[in-house]
Amino acid sequence: MAVEGELIGRLALRRRTPVLATLSYILREDTWGNGYATEAAKHVVQFAFTTAGLNRLEAMHHPANPASGHALAKAGFTRTGTCDRPVEDGNAVPNRVYGMQKP
Repeated sequence: MAVEGELIGRLALRRRTPVLATLSYILREDTWGNGYATEAAKHVVQFAFTTAGLNRLEAMHHPANPASGHALAKAGFTRTGTCDRPVEDGNAVPNRVYGMQKP
């Protein structure tokens, strides 16, 4: 269980073009299911569209982690498709891709 003041994860906003960025996050497993990813994503979305001047955000998650898709949807993202990502054994995994336009 997380203790106040402890780092429980990381969220990143990576600018890909002047108006597009990718949102990514990872949380400690013992903090899953508490809404932290959704809450953090909502704050970063607001920052992206107001302060950072972005017009579009994208994110993706591994198909074995549907909870990340739920968190993205709760933060306002819409699923837009899949994107094959290579894994260690040389195969590709169809990650779920999400997007969001500036309101």
